[in-house]
Amino acid sequence: MSGDDHVIRIGPPSRPLDPETTRSLHSALSVCPDVAFAHLVDVDVESVEGEPNLSLFVWLVPEGVGSLRGSLNLVSEVIAGAIPKDRFVDVLILNSVPELLADVESAGCLFVERDPTERWRAIAAAREVLDQAGGHPTTP
Repeated sequence: MSGDDHVIRIGPPSRPLDPETTRSLHSALSVCPDVAFAHLVDVDVESVEGEPNLSLFVWLVPEGVGSLRGSLNLVSEVIAGAIPKDRFVDVLILNSVPELLADVESAGCLFVERDPTERWRAIAAAREVLDQAGGHPTTP
């Protein structure tokens, strides 16, 4: 994806979490009521020096979007409780930037899928928006 000044690359983590942390985070997110699905990826912004950022793109269930601040706080607490203090994970609410869904899906890093129906609904809606804009949707 590219913006006016930035090229953003979304791909598999270059420095994945260790297996125990991965299990812990997966378990915690799997029972988080506001999470429909989540992708754990690297985000690299071409114009920013340094390593790519490990990022968790979270799609919230419709009920969670109504209380965005509460949902973000809950997801952030879950992540903080699951990962070591020396690791950092950016959290992005994908519902707020659905135009990134195709790029995130194409990375092939689905981490949690609590609600497959909501995921497919989100993908279909993103495809429709991309088709109307003349883009090329990605299929999971």
